Amino acid sequence: MQRRTSFAAAILALLILLGLNPVIAAVADEITWRKVEPENLVFMDLNEGRVVIELNPLFAPKTVKQFRKLVQEKFYDGLSFYRVIDGFVAQGGDGSDLGELSNVPLIDEEFEIDLPDDLAFTRVQQSDLYAPETGFVDGFAAARDPDKKKVWLTHCPGVVAMARNDSADSSRTDFYIVLGQAPRYLDRNMNIFGRVIDGMDVVQRIKRGPVNQNGIFQDETASSRIRHMEMAADIPEDDLLSAYVMDTNSKGFEKLLDDRRNRRQKFFHHKPPRVLDVCQVPMAGRVTK
Repeated sequence: MQRRTSFAAAILALLILLGLNPVIAAVADEITWRKVEPENLVFMDLNEGRVVIELNPLFAPKTVKQFRKLVQEKFYDGLSFYRVIDGFVAQGGDGSDLGELSNVPLIDEEFEIDLPDDLAFTRVQQSDLYAPETGFVDGFAAARDPDKKKVWLTHCPGVVAMARNDSADSSRTDFYIVLGQAPRYLDRNMNIFGRVIDGMDVVQRIKRGPVNQNGIFQDETASSRIRHMEMAADIPEDDLLSAYVMDTNSKGFEKLLDDRRNRRQKFFHHKPPRVLDVCQVPMAGRVTK
């Protein structure tokens, strides 16, 4: 389902907040909005506030299936973000990534998928440092190799992925959210299965762990905790909030990319090169009744 910008004014304000020039006002009216399906929508409540996550079963079906099950079983409720490194990731769960015993099954690696012939891919840049091409697939920052017929999701801020040990198939329960700088060297090495679409300000307030302990809290009472996590599909309709994200297949979104790639504003006395990092594209989302 897509929705034209009936809330264009609110979205325009959000785009400006995210660093887009007010000239984008005309573009805002051309962007269409995709409603996130309830079975792919997760609400995570922390003491710091609410974080809204969109899951991606296309790229990580096994990971999404296990994560959904754990959320529905209230597995994460009360657990902490036990490893938080400023500018890197906030990692939460039961500590299985650190060797804690767990009866939850391991997940096979889901680092990349075969490139479907009909996949809608809105290209951002060719000859990216980490991939032949980068772009967006239904709102998710992605990369692809047309020659090898492979496509994968990229480690941009807000990405949600499963932690693991050395084995490619060792993901289980612990997940992380990318906090700041985009650790693209992790691309095709981790199971990326979602992204934060609302509440990154909340994520940024998650307590950081001690630097000399690799961000790991020795005292769990000092860490941020997950109060409750819930699938939107399990919330009664009267209480359900809906989430809308930019449709990255729309003409308006292509114009937004052009605005980011070609800095025409008077502010720039030295025009930047006409290149665009896929992780430097602000992705607006909105949660509404």
